[in-house]
Amino acid sequence: MKAVVVERCGEAVWREVPDAPDPGPYEALVKTTAFSICNATDRHLRDCHLMGVTREDCPFLLGHEAVGEVVRLGSECRYLHEGDQVLRPTLRLEGFGSYWGGMAEFGMVTDIRAHQEDGSPEGPRSHSGHQVVPAQIGPAESVMLITLKEVLSYLRSLDVQEGSRLLVTGQGPVGLSAAYLARRIIGVGRTVVAGRRPETAAEVESFGANAYVDTRPAGWPETAMEALGGAADAVCETTGAAAINAGALEILAEDGVLGPYAARTREQKQEELPEDDRIGPDGTDEALSHEEIVSAALRGRIFPARFISHRLRPEEIARGFELIEERNAVKVVFEL
Repeated sequence: MKAVVVERCGEAVWREVPDAPDPGPYEALVKTTAFSICNATDRHLRDCHLMGVTREDCPFLLGHEAVGEVVRLGSECRYLHEGDQVLRPTLRLEGFGSYWGGMAEFGMVTDIRAHQEDGSPEGPRSHSGHQVVPAQIGPAESVMLITLKEVLSYLRSLDVQEGSRLLVTGQGPVGLSAAYLARRIIGVGRTVVAGRRPETAAEVESFGANAYVDTRPAGWPETAMEALGGAADAVCETTGAAAINAGALEILAEDGVLGPYAARTREQKQEELPEDDRIGPDGTDEALSHEEIVSAALRGRIFPARFISHRLRPEEIARGFELIEERNAVKVVFEL
């Protein structure tokens, strides 16, 4: 079978690898139907700039945003069935490191419910995001649900409420998803997105933001506060930059919360984030918003395809990364 392999830092290729192993008792083998690049995490991992990855870790498997169809069940699976469309298959192979390994022709998911009911020890591939998506939602759109679930769960953890004022820093898929879901599902009062590409303001606003603010001028926090109509009740911070965090804190309400969503690179970690009691959680459980996001997609409240700017074949993985680096893509999905 084939998978995306980081052969050396900065180089990801689609190539032959050993076949996936047989599933364990609570696992299911999944034939991947689509996967996508996480614009920040996968790119930084490929370049060996995240999670302590170095050139000594190569070659390794990549990818945590994938979906596939169950083709074989382990002996103790009870709540997964052959033909189910399941999110987040992962893969480990002898001779390769694995940063989830979802960019492969086959992967594994865990029957989480059966696993928990039986009190079995947590396995290396178990993930709460191994959840079934109805067949009415196509594979490419299902992959996009992963980002949307993560972001909605995160906004909920920040206690973003109907009618509140939300500042989003950064305009990648996470930032755009935050603006989109804040408008379409939560019903916030105002959302302002702050970033470094004001030429894209119209596009950002089409995803649900009320205004766009350029973070390059020194006084950008005051401009953002004016656009919000007051102090921000919450900040979804997706850049990882210490200076952006500090600026956002300047206009955050005293009882507000800033969520540092971004996975910070090795270089960013050299600059510590400001110390402030209003800095909240840096992660959440995407599984908590699964039913809400799936229902919203089925009912036409959200449209996951809105975020997919490119649909490519797996052998075009290098081109997918190029599109992201050139800032010419929102979400790149690979269909198998």
